[in-house]
Amino acid sequence: MSAGTTTMSLAERIRACDPPPRDPKAVARARAAIITAFGRTLSGAPSAITTALLATSGVAAAGGSSLVFGTERRTSAIEAALVNATAAVAGSDASPDAANGAFVVSLFGLCEERGKTGQEFVDALLAGAGIVRSLPSAGRLAAPLLGSVAAAARLLGLSAAKIAAALLMAVAADAGTPAAGQGGAEALMVGQGLRNALLAALLAEAMDEASCQQMIEDDQRAAGEALPGAEALDLLALRSPPGADLWDQFDRHVGAILPRDDVAPLFERLETIDKVKDLATVSRLLQGRGLRAAPKKVVFAPRGTHEPEETNWVP
Repeated sequence: MSAGTTTMSLAERIRACDPPPRDPKAVARARAAIITAFGRTLSGAPSAITTALLATSGVAAAGGSSLVFGTERRTSAIEAALVNATAAVAGSDASPDAANGAFVVSLFGLCEERGKTGQEFVDALLAGAGIVRSLPSAGRLAAPLLGSVAAAARLLGLSAAKIAAALLMAVAADAGTPAAGQGGAEALMVGQGLRNALLAALLAEAMDEASCQQMIEDDQRAAGEALPGAEALDLLALRSPPGADLWDQFDRHVGAILPRDDVAPLFERLETIDKVKDLATVSRLLQGRGLRAAPKKVVFAPRGTHEPEETNWVP
């Protein structure tokens, strides 16, 4: 996208983007990206930054329908995006494509919240990645954030004006999210950026068309209506360690987090996620054992210390 491309023209491009025919190769590639991203997220669930987020008041408050991976906590889609995307980067072993995995998992909670199918989840990922891949130049909005806005817009069925407003709000909220990173600071920045991208799409959905159009006009007057493009990259390109196949990598990432009996069923479900009609069947397998409610310990009183029972019986 050239420097002169307008926010509105990009929004119209996103709105008009028809999902390509379900090419088996593209779907298989998306499945592999999902398996890798979910495994990394579960691996990063016990990290210091992820556990600190969950221990912070006001973050990921319980009561929503979107799962925080590796726990039993369900929260809003935007808060699940924050925690899960942060965990995805923290669990990425310093991989340069860490933010790509964060992009993948950040959309899962929105699909849960809106009752979408596995195929709709896959289609949104392919649409978001396809939009970003078609943009050749670097610009104000980091690639995973633009992909997230585009994918969320597709899931929510936003108009072109609302997509443009969401793009503008995401740009305003973006604090320079890095393309990769593993440390706590980098992981948190990616998580915050993807949360903000999803929040921008939801805010645009809630706004009326006239307000969105006014936001576009205000931006045109202030910034000459240009919205530079994102850095071109493939958001579904998630690398595996040399010599490791997809199952080995997944098992290594999640083996210590999930109950052993859930690892293979989860992998099999993700391998065919585009056939899943109810994503709750996936998220139930994503709940880790570490934060599940521990069984209550039964404590027996020492022999001979029981209180005598009261009775009205008279011999």
